[in-house]
Amino acid sequence: VPPSEIIKNSTYYGVESYVSVNRSVRPKDIKVAEKWCMEPCFITSFYEEIAQRFEDFVVRPDDVWVVSFPKCGTTWTQEMVWQICNGIDYEGAMKELLGDRFPFLEFGCILSRNWGKIDKITHADQMSSPRLIKSHMPAHLLPRQIWTVRPKLIYVARNAKDSAVSLYHHYRNLHRSECTFGNFMEAFLQDKTIYSPYHTHIIDFWRMRHENNILFITYEDMKKDLPNVIEKTTEFLGKSLTKEQVQSLADHLSFSTFSKNTSVNMHEVFGHIDKVVGSSKPDDEYNFVRKGVAGGFKDDMTPELIKRFNKWSEDEAKKWNCDEELKEIFMFSKKIKY
Repeated sequence: VPPSEIIKNSTYYGVESYVSVNRSVRPKDIKVAEKWCMEPCFITSFYEEIAQRFEDFVVRPDDVWVVSFPKCGTTWTQEMVWQICNGIDYEGAMKELLGDRFPFLEFGCILSRNWGKIDKITHADQMSSPRLIKSHMPAHLLPRQIWTVRPKLIYVARNAKDSAVSLYHHYRNLHRSECTFGNFMEAFLQDKTIYSPYHTHIIDFWRMRHENNILFITYEDMKKDLPNVIEKTTEFLGKSLTKEQVQSLADHLSFSTFSKNTSVNMHEVFGHIDKVVGSSKPDDEYNFVRKGVAGGFKDDMTPELIKRFNKWSEDEAKKWNCDEELKEIFMFSKKIKY
């Protein structure tokens, strides 16, 4: 597929151009920067409008950040972290949308200007401490002070195939992309979907996972043993929960409950988009919290496409000298779904 067509497959309503963003030099005064792959990030050209403010964002020591590649369980992790940090307050959480209590810092650069301009940087700047903040930017392009102030940061990863399928449905229904499934998968494999490249995004945080201010978790571990991940996250954040609270939070975060939670499933955003576009999302049954399954890609991908994704991850793992544990995070080679 010609490069121009690949990039065309990445466009969506109101977003027709992308830029590749990188640092010109590796920062010498940031020790962990030695571990970064420093690959250019593929992002909408709207990023240029906020780049300097994003880079210079003032970070506070008591911030908690949740970072991930898109569609890797970020929203799920955010709600878990918010509840842990707020002593389990389900009623309080329902009074305010997740996007307001846990802002997505660069949100304004990924949306069509037809939605109206959204400034989450000012929002986060004006929040009282302790703040909870989300970003999808790779390590080397996060606000510089993250690496000097060193707030607590939780990184969540997910296998490439499930991430790609979930991102396709997100593009199609939230952003109203007209790209076909096959063409979108081609774009993903070419690292030409928003926030790509996928592998190095995860590799950087895997290499930093032993830093005392970083916790690396996976979507698959959350699906397999959510109470254990809750306990690990609680300890990392310096909080404490009773066994009953841990189980209660696991129930709150279960797919059946979480997918119906109006403070996290972006119903208001979908309503606003429907109004601007003048039509509803193409898939009536689509929910922002969509399937909640590890290994669900098997329902959408052909065996041939699965092989291509596996070969891609094997090649990237070899290129970046990844260990077997990280390679399995990329590939999810298990025969089962959970």
